[in-house]
Amino acid sequence: MNLPDPLFEWNFRRVGKDDGTILLWLHGFLGSGADWLDLVKNHFSDYCNIMVDLPGHGQNAIPAEVEFSNILESLVKQLELAGVEKFIPIGYSMGGRLAFHLHHYIPERIQTMIFLSSAPGLKSNIARQERIIQDQQLMTRLERTGFSAFLPEWYSAGLFGNIKLNSLLFSQLCQARSKNDVSQLRQALELMGNGALPSLWGSLKEISVPTLLLSGEKDSKYFQLNQEMNQLLPDSMHLQVSDAGHAFHLEKPLETARLIRHFLSETIEGE
Repeated sequence: MNLPDPLFEWNFRRVGKDDGTILLWLHGFLGSGADWLDLVKNHFSDYCNIMVDLPGHGQNAIPAEVEFSNILESLVKQLELAGVEKFIPIGYSMGGRLAFHLHHYIPERIQTMIFLSSAPGLKSNIARQERIIQDQQLMTRLERTGFSAFLPEWYSAGLFGNIKLNSLLFSQLCQARSKNDVSQLRQALELMGNGALPSLWGSLKEISVPTLLLSGEKDSKYFQLNQEMNQLLPDSMHLQVSDAGHAFHLEKPLETARLIRHFLSETIEGE
C-alpha cells in the first residue's frame, strides 16, 4: 500500500567525507542517531556517514496508520533524494533488524553488512506472540514508573553486562533516553519490535555480500545467536568485543571501530 507523499520523513545527519563510501548507521531501541556521533567523528571521518533516527525515536514521530513497508520505502526514497544509491548498513540491535529487512527489500543496493548485537528476528510465531505481550507489558511499566525508575532496571539486564558501573556512560544514557516520548516508543515496538516483524532466518542463505557479526563478550544470548547466523550466512565472520555487553559500541568504541574498520579494509577498500 502506498500512502501519499511524504510517507514518512526520516531525520538524519550526514558527517564525514561527502564522496566517501556511505555508511548508514542504525541505532537500537531507546536510542537516536546521535548515539553514533562520537564514534563516527573520531574513527570514520574518511567515510560518508548517515546517522538516522529510527521511527518513534529522536525527532522521527510515527504518523498514524503507517506500515513497516512504508517505513522502508520512505527511507530508500529519502536516501535517493540525497544522492545515495549504494550503502553499507551498520545496525545495532533493533537497527540491525531494520538492516536485515532493508537487504530483503533492496539487496542490489547494499555492498556489505555489519551487525552489532543483532539477529534477523524471532524464529517462531509463538515466540513472536509472546514477545508482543512482553513489549506491551514493558511499555505499560515505563508509562507507570517513568524513565528514572525504568532505565536502571532496563540496563540491569544480564546482556548489558556491567554498563551501570560506568557512572559517566550510564548517566549520559539515562539523560539521552529520557528525551523519548513513551507513546512513540510503544508505536515503534508495535511497528518493528522483535514480535512485530517476520523472521528472516530463512533468508540468511540468500545474503551473498560480506557480513560482519559483532557481539559483546558478556552478552551470551547474542553470542549464541551470532554463532548460529555465522553458520547460515554464505560470507560472514563473527567477532567478539572483549569485556563488554550488549551495548559494546558505547562501552568500547575504540575496539568496536578497529574491528569495523579492519572488516571494511578487507572488503570494500580492498576491492
